[in-house]
Amino acid sequence: MGFDIGQNVIHPSHGAGTIVAFQEKELVKGFQRYYVIEFIHNRLTVHVPAPRIEQIGVRPVMPAAGINGVFRTLESLPLDLPDEFRLRRNSIEKQIHSGYPNQVAAAVRDLAWRSSSKYLTEADKEALLEARALLITELALALKQSWELTELSVDDAIARAIRDREEADARALEEEMEPVSTDWPFPVPMPAKMSEAAD
Repeated sequence: MGFDIGQNVIHPSHGAGTIVAFQEKELVKGFQRYYVIEFIHNRLTVHVPAPRIEQIGVRPVMPAAGINGVFRTLESLPLDLPDEFRLRRNSIEKQIHSGYPNQVAAAVRDLAWRSSSKYLTEADKEALLEARALLITELALALKQSWELTELSVDDAIARAIRDREEADARALEEEMEPVSTDWPFPVPMPAKMSEAAD
């Protein structure tokens, strides 16, 4: 996979950035050609060895066809994250840095639900802020609209998901039914290909 100067890309750890240059130098033995990626939102510049660009997980911004899938994930019933801190932290980190927008969307949705129904630790709050920023930045690029407008759309979708979960839980309680089955899956299933993540 090759990228062009000026192309927007997604880094699994740093989010949306722009290829600003190619550099030929031996920063690490065996690698001479580097993509220089600038991440404007956090004022960071990263050199990624060209031969390892796919292995690291750098990819193009999600195609327009993937946007609906992300919003379907945001609007689906939130899942209950594990109460055990270490398990929850490790699992959420895997989702956020998976490189798949649907996984990031699920992390945002489920952390937002936990915030409304239980509590968030400081680490949870940081994870939610990071995941939201990664997701909104990529969606804004894919939708070709402002960050602020995209943020409103994401927040509206999450609000609907939380409302639907609250209503489903209330119905189950009133009808003395089993609660909504929302146990959080572990380990997190990852799509084999980026195209699957966009569905």
